[in-house]
Amino acid sequence: MTKWYWYMGWKQTRYYRKQTAICVGGIAATVVVLMVILSFGQGIEDFLTERILLLTPHLTLEAGSNDFVRTDWQHVLEQTPGIVGSSPYLLFPGLLQRGLVSEAVLFKGVDWDLENELFDLEQLLEKGQWAQIRGGMGLVLGAELGRKLGVDVGTPVTVLTTNGGQIIPVSGLFYTGYYPLDGGLVLLPLDVSQEILNVEGVSGYGLKVADFPHVERYILPLQELTDLWVRPWYEREQTLFISMSVQKIVLIWIMLFSMLVSALGIMNIFLLRSWQQRRNVGVFRTLGATPKQIGALFLAQGIYCGALGGLLGVLLAWIAVFGLGFVQISLPQVFYLERLPISWASGDLWWVLLLALSTGLLAVVWPAWRMTKIEPGEVVRGE
Repeated sequence: MTKWYWYMGWKQTRYYRKQTAICVGGIAATVVVLMVILSFGQGIEDFLTERILLLTPHLTLEAGSNDFVRTDWQHVLEQTPGIVGSSPYLLFPGLLQRGLVSEAVLFKGVDWDLENELFDLEQLLEKGQWAQIRGGMGLVLGAELGRKLGVDVGTPVTVLTTNGGQIIPVSGLFYTGYYPLDGGLVLLPLDVSQEILNVEGVSGYGLKVADFPHVERYILPLQELTDLWVRPWYEREQTLFISMSVQKIVLIWIMLFSMLVSALGIMNIFLLRSWQQRRNVGVFRTLGATPKQIGALFLAQGIYCGALGGLLGVLLAWIAVFGLGFVQISLPQVFYLERLPISWASGDLWWVLLLALSTGLLAVVWPAWRMTKIEPGEVVRGE
């Protein structure tokens, strides 16, 4: 049998409609703001992950300590279960110069065919022909870097390193939508890179795995197989993702404080409601209701308000996020993004609903405690 205070709590919630509307509206408004902000954060994280992985391998095998890998592991990696693609690379910093303009960049020497299997480079080209790139000795740079230097396909540029300089033509421009890649990465043939640095080995191997969500499970087997340092993709962007996590934690604390303020405002409404219900409470006590049941009566009202506010807030937030998905909000380059993306933060949904429910409960704790102190017949006798 349903407890009577749940039924009476729902009746009281419906009876005091204006007060209920204010409580539900306050909680819903806070939920909307929280879910929209979290969805912007989720959108940024999803967008950055997608863009970073356009030219970042799932795993990298490296010798470490700025050493080179001189053993050819390509055939072994191709036969390793779970590895769906591998490509050797040679990384080195330097300057890319055209005339009097130069930019600090990261050069990456690659095997064009293997790198294309790993990242589908052909689809990332903004300018240039893939057949000419894979058969030539030119370099491919990010579109943003190309705009900074004022170069186009066929423009000769100078590659400057500690070993000197070498003039190489531009064969293509790629675009990922992620500024650190578009504005600071230069791809060139692996043999050209080895010639520039006068080395025979490579910096490491980039790998693509079959089970990307559980990329960590490949680390130990690969270390045992190759005796090389294995790094997952997110370690290269660790600073960025840690910064995003810290910002999310700060945001959560700010919203918790907002919920607390909202709960205090709602508590005043329930204090007024509890005063209006004193006679009913006195009757319930006379009929045998215990203080715990009286407290449960008011807690039930808080739960109903919190649940209604949370559900309404989630519905309105979903509509807002859906609408904002069609709005293009431009951002300066400092944010690494051209526009502000948004994705529904489904992973945060349950704790936001729990927070809304907790807000309703917190708001009625004090009024409920006060009503438990009413003695049987006290209000009925006018005391």
